[in-house]
Amino acid sequence: MQKRDEYEKKIKALEFVHQLLKDKGQPLHYTVLMDEVADKFFKDEEDLIRAKARFYTWLNMDTRFSSMGQGYWGLRNWAPAKGARRLPLLSLMHKTVEYDDSPPKTAREGTDDEFYPPEEIINDDEPIMEPDDFPGEE
Repeated sequence: MQKRDEYEKKIKALEFVHQLLKDKGQPLHYTVLMDEVADKFFKDEEDLIRAKARFYTWLNMDTRFSSMGQGYWGLRNWAPAKGARRLPLLSLMHKTVEYDDSPPKTAREGTDDEFYPPEEIINDDEPIMEPDDFPGEE
């Protein structure tokens, strides 16, 4: 019987919040809504603690309510359409990146340039490992 009483209190509390928001005509902060519900429905301390822990979930699960951001809740029909709330994403599809695929530059003979000397440049034509590098494996 206790579960039934809790369920009925939940339904009555959500109906009260719905009517409160309709009467005010604007979103209200979560704490204001919780205080109003607590004053009206949850006089017992134990019930109040349980209700505070569940109130946010109740609002989230009820399709009549919508979070307006910054802790404010309003009626679902007050919320802007989903498409209107989305910001356009930056597209990187048509962006170009300059990529230099030429071989690395080498220092000129007799200069102290910060380029790699020719002997340190890896030649991509040479294999890094030879088949004979692994004895016993074939």
